[in-house]
Amino acid sequence: MQYSKNKELQVSALTKIYVWSVLFEPLLYFVILPQNITGIGANISRLFQLIVIFSLFFKVLLTMKIKFSSPFSSLNNTFAYYYIYIILIGIIGYLVGSYSYFQIEQVANDENFFSLFVNSYHFRPFFEYFIALYYFVYFVVLAQYMLSKKGGIDYFFKYFNVLFLICIFIGFIDLFLIVSFNPEYQGLGRHIADSSFPGNRFHGIAGEPRDAFVYLILSIGIFTIRDYWIKQKKLNHVWLLVIFIAIYLCQAFSGIIGIIFSAGLITIFYLPRLSPIKLISSIFLFFLSILIIILNVKYSIRMSAYYDALISVYQTLNDGQSVNTVIKVSMNNIFPIWHLWLEVRELNFYHLFFGNGLGSSSVINNYYFNEPGILNPNAAVIRILYESGIIGIFIFIFAFITPLKRLDLNYKIYNKLKFLMLIILGVYFSHRSVAPYLFLGITLVVFRYKLDETNLKIQSSNEK
Repeated sequence: MQYSKNKELQVSALTKIYVWSVLFEPLLYFVILPQNITGIGANISRLFQLIVIFSLFFKVLLTMKIKFSSPFSSLNNTFAYYYIYIILIGIIGYLVGSYSYFQIEQVANDENFFSLFVNSYHFRPFFEYFIALYYFVYFVVLAQYMLSKKGGIDYFFKYFNVLFLICIFIGFIDLFLIVSFNPEYQGLGRHIADSSFPGNRFHGIAGEPRDAFVYLILSIGIFTIRDYWIKQKKLNHVWLLVIFIAIYLCQAFSGIIGIIFSAGLITIFYLPRLSPIKLISSIFLFFLSILIIILNVKYSIRMSAYYDALISVYQTLNDGQSVNTVIKVSMNNIFPIWHLWLEVRELNFYHLFFGNGLGSSSVINNYYFNEPGILNPNAAVIRILYESGIIGIFIFIFAFITPLKRLDLNYKIYNKLKFLMLIILGVYFSHRSVAPYLFLGITLVVFRYKLDETNLKIQSSNEK
């Protein structure tokens, strides 16, 4: 992609800061302060975000001009309906006691007042509603204002590519050194603020290996959009092979679960509309993927251990025993589902279909773990299911695929973007991240620009 220094100088400083705030958000190695200090975790991206927000605030004060994006516009309304829905569910959840399972405050020596307040049971659920809205506004809505010019979009793709290459290079070198010199060299830590050894697994500067898995899948989507933008096919088979090798070396069990979720979403939303030939090809690829997953689990000691532990966890909980297998560290993802199951066994289906309200999954984990603090599930699907129910899950999915349909794209491009979004949503469901928000934001930026460009050419042609 040709991008000269002169063009880069034309991009405003605020746009550049916004781009870097977006680029660093999925790179969780750059967490510089833990959650027990800040209450929400602090990484370089958040610092850039604060600069952008305060700059925009002061700009509004100086100019007294502000642009609003209607929450009920064709691109935003599905998410607006989802947000209204979860507010109503949260009110009902509060009234029926979904936030009252655990209300013991405990002061920890390593937490300050601000952290204790943000993570307290009486404030955190409200804060979760702010976070849910903030992610969509900052990474989807604001992107369409900050990256409205060609130079800004080029700048984003250029430096996304740079950081991706750095992540790949560091990831492979780091893994090679671990394998060659372990235990003398134990590799790059999960985060700057956490030097814990993540094992003989690929992760680069994307955080933990499970974070890297989601980042690599997101990269495929972003590079596909870039190829549409520059009208060149740069995401070739060689780069895809490199990415898939890195994905395999992540050895992330949550990633395997994510691919299964993706396959399920594609089956529901994509396959029924394909022609017979494409349907057969897709079914073949589906079973090939399942075979690769089975082989990956069977011949990986780590994957096999997680699979065996997952199979036995139901019986262990049903017998009232403590879970002491490798899946013990993932019980924050299991207890909310277990609690829903206990309600269903009593023929109480309300929370299964409608949920308990945002932040309630942490409350139920506090109850089962019998300890305070933020204990949210890592898997987004667990959070969404427990907090907004099956109905909420489907509204959430439509909030990310409906805007693509309303971009007035040709059928082939729309189907490809929808396919990528369903894959990204699948891995997001297994491990919560910014991925679907970032992908949707950049997709809307690029294709709305293309659409406006086409309309200007048509208008210019008609005037002649």
